[in-house]
Amino acid sequence: MRERRVGFESLSNSRFGIGLALGVSRATPPSVGHWLARGVAGRLVRNPDSPMIRAYRANQWMASGRTLSGEELDDAVRETIATSGRFLYDVYHLPEGREPLMRAIVVNDDFERLLRAPDNGPVVFAGVHLGNFDLMGWALSYSGLKAQTLSVSDPNGGYQWQNELRKKAGMEITPVSIEALKQAARCLRDGGSVLTGLDRPQPDVAEDRRPRFFGEPSNAPLLHVRLAMRAKVPVVVLSSFLRPDGRYEAIASDPIPMESADQIENAERCLSFAEQIIRRAPTQWAMPHAVWPQIVAP
Repeated sequence: MRERRVGFESLSNSRFGIGLALGVSRATPPSVGHWLARGVAGRLVRNPDSPMIRAYRANQWMASGRTLSGEELDDAVRETIATSGRFLYDVYHLPEGREPLMRAIVVNDDFERLLRAPDNGPVVFAGVHLGNFDLMGWALSYSGLKAQTLSVSDPNGGYQWQNELRKKAGMEITPVSIEALKQAARCLRDGGSVLTGLDRPQPDVAEDRRPRFFGEPSNAPLLHVRLAMRAKVPVVVLSSFLRPDGRYEAIASDPIPMESADQIENAERCLSFAEQIIRRAPTQWAMPHAVWPQIVAP
């Protein structure tokens, strides 16, 4: 049984799995798609020994202020995975093009401010995997925001397909590499903007390179801070969340200047805003990787 569950988890991250999810999403109405997402979540959460479930448990425990345990923590993990599945469904169910996408989001002050950000000079956007981050990225791209997007360095089949869909929305996707980082530095120097992740953890981080996140040293990345410090530009932390009416709303910080000469201090100021927005909707924080590898949830 355990091998089948691990295989199912691997399938969900494969090119075939993403293609299957795309096909199912296009062919089913929302009521069925959201029900299927909950069914998948119920199946995945039955394997507490899988790295993904352990990561979700630790992440949800930390986001709760270490208050959840037992059935409450199980329920939070199940809800987080179900919500993550819903986010994928909502992205893949939409017909291609700007108009259907814009009906799925709320164009609020934060959304408008993100579109105006490059007019005030180059900026590094750092995204939190909260809410439907992909859908919001597509909406911003369709609305005219131009930014070089740095994605995972070695994308598997599922990530490659997702990147292809992002490109269709007009996003410039560059997997992290030496050349991509040089391109990002040139982009910022020439007045452009760069988008990267704030909370996808890095492996094997040295103890003195671990910024505090929810009060504990974490493996949160420093790439956005390094880029911003080198270019002498601010960081804008952004994400989105699902509203009760089923639409998605952007959240964005004010520009955060890189005031310190210490990367960790600057990173922690960005993470502080991430903490605030994650606390607003913790089960919408769709981060399936262990941000705190030293933490084991009860």
